[in-house]
Amino acid sequence: MIVSIMAMVRSLQAQREANALQGRIARIEEDRELQRRLESLQAKLKPELRKAGSSYRLYLVNSGLAEARNIRVRMDGVPFSEHMVGGDRTPSTIGPGCEASCLLGLSLANSPPFDIEVQWDDDWEMERSYRTTLTF
Repeated sequence: MIVSIMAMVRSLQAQREANALQGRIARIEEDRELQRRLESLQAKLKPELRKAGSSYRLYLVNSGLAEARNIRVRMDGVPFSEHMVGGDRTPSTIGPGCEASCLLGLSLANSPPFDIEVQWDDDWEMERSYRTTLTF
């Protein structure tokens, strides 16, 4: 009889532990699903400086899962349009997994390294930004 009671107590303890573990697993899965939903709302823009023949182009690469809208770029504290060549203009949107480029006018007075800030809006938030220093 004592053995039966001890076995039942141990069984109940094991069941409580299993339930607690299952609850933790469920919370982890819920957190992962929430993270996936949040990432699907976010654009992730990063600038890259690439050589294109004898000139250089600024690429804005969107590695996120959402469209970046209302894109603004400042290079060395001034609007990027002052660094561009010809009729190029900064794109206003870049889709998920896409990139856009602009021809960059370089001179002795205007050469890397550049402090660059890219700002954009997406479905997650307004005024998101990324700052870095670009060099060859």
